[in-house]
Amino acid sequence: MGVAWLRGVFPPIATAFAPDGPLRPPPARFLEHLRDGGLDGVVALGSNGEAAQLSDGERLEWIRSVRTTLPTPLRLIAGTGAESTSATIARTRAAAAEGAQAALVIAPSYFRAQLTADALRAHYHAVADASPIPILIYNVPVHMGYDLGAEWITRLTDHPNIAGLKDSSGDMARLPGLRARLGPDFVLLAGAGEKMVDALAAGADGAIAALANLAPSATAGIRKAWFGGRAEEARQLQRTIAPLGEALTRGYGVPGLKAALQMLGFDHGDPRPPLPPLPARDRPKLHRLLEEAQLMPRALAS
Repeated sequence: MGVAWLRGVFPPIATAFAPDGPLRPPPARFLEHLRDGGLDGVVALGSNGEAAQLSDGERLEWIRSVRTTLPTPLRLIAGTGAESTSATIARTRAAAAEGAQAALVIAPSYFRAQLTADALRAHYHAVADASPIPILIYNVPVHMGYDLGAEWITRLTDHPNIAGLKDSSGDMARLPGLRARLGPDFVLLAGAGEKMVDALAAGADGAIAALANLAPSATAGIRKAWFGGRAEEARQLQRTIAPLGEALTRGYGVPGLKAALQMLGFDHGDPRPPLPPLPARDRPKLHRLLEEAQLMPRALAS
């Protein structure tokens, strides 16, 4: 399978929980909502999918549930990173067996002091050797506790089955250098929907962005307009949704994403404890941000 399809916009979807805690299928019409917005696929078990809160059995159950209900032509990327190389390989193979078409592999972080560039290179190359699907390296300093940085990223990526990178560092200045070093075939995906235009201008191919869950048409439209030579249209779409995206990134996080999805009619349940739901005092402001981003259906906006 080629990797050209990875050059797109993908929401890291929320994981749906029943009130008493177990997994339940994605809400009715939610995946169709993403498809109809023009997105390219979804990421199951990303940071916004509360991957760290799920057992390995639940991870496979969720991948299976998403794969079963995913409408054509959406593609499925699954988060498969673990702290050990062997566990990452096992998760990646299992995800592929359940229908995942690429793996998003967060860098290990628990034994950070001993994680040299050479150790991480050996880790990613072993995973890529064993994986039947393409690998995306996932750099997310806020959760890893460190930033891979451009020099390390360049050293990690020289493997034919390492197809790309999701960089959630927020450092747009590194993207032109990475594009020049890694070449046009390597997939660079940004991690912030509110900065997509900046990322695309700096050399990114697309994004894996939580904001795409809420604004699929706008986020897909930004990429389409940018690569279609309509830069001002892309910037206008960006301006419309940026305040909501900034609020999610800087403060609301997963609780805010789940609350916003509920306001849009796609109830995924509360976050799994110990992660709390969004405080009631924050809900009116979040509702206003959705309205200002022109995302609230008329029947729900009143």
